[in-house]
Amino acid sequence: MHHIPRTRLLQAFATAGLLSGGVALAQDADTPAAAPATKGIAEVVVTAQKIAQPAIKTPLALSVLGGDDLKNAGINDARALGEAVPNVQLGQSSGKLQIAIRGVASFDTTEKGDPSAAFNIDGAYISRPEVQAGAFFDLDRIEVLRGPQGTLYGRNATAGAINVITAKPGKNVEGKVGVEVGNYGSKRVDGMINLPVNTWLALRAALTADRRDTYLNPGPNAGIPLESKDNKAGRLHALATFSKDTSLLLTAETFRLGGVGSTPVPLSNFFDGTPIDRLPFSPAGTGNNIKDPVYVDRGTDLQQTVTQRLRNGNAHRDNQADALRGEFRTVLGPVGLTYQVAHLKTDIEEISNGTYFGFPFNSDRAGGARSTSNELRFNSVTSGPVRWVAGLYAFHEGLDNTANFRTYVTLPNGATPVTVVPYLQRVDNRSKAAFGQVTWSVRGDTRIIAGLRRTRDDKAGADPLAGAAAAAGATRSAAAYATAVRFSDTSWKLGVDHDLSKSVMLYASAATGYKAGGFNDQVSAGAYAPEHLKAYEAGIKGRFLDNMLQVTAGGFHYAYRDQQLSAVVCETADPASCGTRTTNAANSTVDGAELEATLRVGENGTLRGNLALTRAEFKRYRPNTTADWSGQLLDRAPEQGAGLGYTHVFPLGGAGELSATLSTRYSGSYFISDPSSAVRYRQPSFHKSDLLVGFTTHDGKLTLQAFAKNIENEITLESRVPGAFFIGDPRIYGLRATYNF
Repeated sequence: MHHIPRTRLLQAFATAGLLSGGVALAQDADTPAAAPATKGIAEVVVTAQKIAQPAIKTPLALSVLGGDDLKNAGINDARALGEAVPNVQLGQSSGKLQIAIRGVASFDTTEKGDPSAAFNIDGAYISRPEVQAGAFFDLDRIEVLRGPQGTLYGRNATAGAINVITAKPGKNVEGKVGVEVGNYGSKRVDGMINLPVNTWLALRAALTADRRDTYLNPGPNAGIPLESKDNKAGRLHALATFSKDTSLLLTAETFRLGGVGSTPVPLSNFFDGTPIDRLPFSPAGTGNNIKDPVYVDRGTDLQQTVTQRLRNGNAHRDNQADALRGEFRTVLGPVGLTYQVAHLKTDIEEISNGTYFGFPFNSDRAGGARSTSNELRFNSVTSGPVRWVAGLYAFHEGLDNTANFRTYVTLPNGATPVTVVPYLQRVDNRSKAAFGQVTWSVRGDTRIIAGLRRTRDDKAGADPLAGAAAAAGATRSAAAYATAVRFSDTSWKLGVDHDLSKSVMLYASAATGYKAGGFNDQVSAGAYAPEHLKAYEAGIKGRFLDNMLQVTAGGFHYAYRDQQLSAVVCETADPASCGTRTTNAANSTVDGAELEATLRVGENGTLRGNLALTRAEFKRYRPNTTADWSGQLLDRAPEQGAGLGYTHVFPLGGAGELSATLSTRYSGSYFISDPSSAVRYRQPSFHKSDLLVGFTTHDGKLTLQAFAKNIENEITLESRVPGAFFIGDPRIYGLRATYNF
C-alpha cells in the first residue's frame, strides 16, 4: 500500500484546500434554482431540510453532486459516493450497502438490523441495504447530509442522510442513449426519453443494463462462479401539473440484481498471524480470526484470489426490487401541503460461494420484504419572518426469509461431512412520528432554528430454527426465538445562522440523533438498547473573489451513547451456534473538522478539493473480559481524508470541446474489527486516482469519453465476515459514448 506521511499531506492540503474545491453543484428538478450569476459559480437549490433553499444558505454540513459532477466523477453506484464526499465511506458486505459517516455506522445488515444513515430516493426511505444502489441512473443530484438528522428524517439517521433525487419530467421532447465498455468484460447501456403529452402531463422513462465478469481470481477453483454483476433497472415518471401550485408525481421503478452473489476472500490474503476461533473440521492454518494480525501487501493478484475449494457450480443471484411512489403537492392559502407515499417490494433468490469460518462455504437465501411509508407534510409559503415545516410519518415493513448456510470439508479419510445452518426469519418493523421545525428571522441577517420529533418504534421477530435444525418430531429448535421490543424517542435541534455579508454565512447548531434498538438472533443474547448521539456543530459558508471561489468549512463534536456494535458470535464450537450479535458499547466521542471548496480557474477550469480531520474514539469500552479498547478509534473512521480534482475544458472551435478531469483522494488508515474476539484488522492508508477525458460535439449531441478509476490498483478492505473480507474494486478503465437527441 502507498503511504503518505501525515505532516506532508496536511501541509499540502492546508494550502491547497483554501484554493480548491469540493462543493458540487446541482439543479433541483422540482424547484427552480435562483438565477445563475453572470460568471463564476452558479447557484443551486436543494431540499435537504424538506423545503427548497440554496445549498450555500442551508445551515448544515451538506455536499451536493449534480448530474455533471456524477458524470465527471464516473459515479454510477452508491459505493462511489465515498470517493467524492469527505468523511463518508460506503462499502458492501454480502451484497448489502454499509454507510459510515464521521465514524458513525451500522454493520448489521441482517433482517433484524437497521442502518445508521437514512437512505432516501425522491424522499422515500429505503430500509433494505441490498437494494439501496438500485436507483443510480438518470439522476438530477445526490445530497449527502453529514451529522444526525433526527428532527426531519427520524430514526436511523444518527450518521446522516443520503438523498438520491432522480431527474423528473420536463417540458421538452428529449432523449439520451449511452453505451460503455471496459475491462473485466464490463458493458453498460442506458437510455432516457422525456415526452410532454400535453400542457399539463409529461412522462419520463429511463432504462439501464450493467454487467461485468468477476474481479476475483478463482485460484484452484476454475469454473466455479464468483462474484459478478448483471443488473437491469427501469423507471417511469408521470408528472401532472394541474396549476402553478398543484402537481401529482407518480413513479414506477424496478431493479433486478443478477450475476453471482458476493464472494469474500480469506483473511490470509492480507494478514499474517495465528488463526483463532476455529470450528470443527476447520483446515489447518485457518479460523474465524487471526490473533494479533499483521498486514502484508501480497500484491493485487493474491489479494483477489479465492484460495479455498468451493462447491456450488450453480451459484447465482436473482434479486428484484419493485417500487411505486406518489407525491402530491398543493398550496392552501398560506400553507403548502405535500403528501408522499411509497411502497417497496423486494424478492431475494441467491446462492453464493465463499470462504467463511476458515473453510469452503456456500449459502442459499430466498424470501423478501414489503415496506410502505406515508408522510404528510405542511410548510409555510409566505415570505414573513417565520418559516416552518411540520408533518406526520408512518412506516411499516415486513420481512420473510429463509436461508441455509453449508460448509464442506474433505477429511483425511476422504469423507466430506456437510454442516447445514438453517434460518427461517420473520421480522415486522413499525415506526410512527410527528415532527416540526421552525426558522425565525429575529432580524434581517440572523435566524434561529428549532426542531422537534417524537418517534415510536415497534419491532417483532421470530425464527423457529435460528441456525439449528429442529429435531425429528419437534416444531422448534432449542435456539428458536420469538420476541418483540418497543422504543420511543424525542429528537431535537437548536441552531442559529448569521449573514456576515450577502454571500457569507455563519451557522451553529446542537442536535440529537436516535437509532432504534432491537433483538438478537441468539436467545442468550437478548435485546439491545437504542443508540443516541448528541452533536454540536459550527461552520461557515460563503463565496469570495467575485463569485469565483466557494468555500464551506466547519467543526463538530459528538457525544455518542450506547453505540450499537455487531459481530458474528459462535457460542460453542458448532457452526449452528453462530449468529450476528449486536451489543451496546460504552460511550464514544467524535471530534473533527471539514473543508470543501470550488475555485473557477479562468473561464475553462474548475479546481475542487476537500479535507477531513476526524478523531472518533471509544471513551471506555471493553469488548470482552481481557481486552480494553478505551481511547482506540472506532471502525471505519480514518483520522485524515482528502481529495483534490481539476477539470479543464479545451474549446475546439466549430468541432466542439475537449475536457479532462484528473482527481485523487487520500484516506488514512482505519480498523475493521470483531468485538467478540477483540481482534482489530487495520487497513493501511492509501490513495486512489481517477482520469476522465471526453470530447463533445459543438451541438452537444455526441459525447465520447475514456476513463480510468483507481489508477494505482489499490485493493482495500470494505467489510469482514468470519474468516474473510469483502474488498473494494480494482483498477477499472473503459470507453463511453453518449448521444443526446
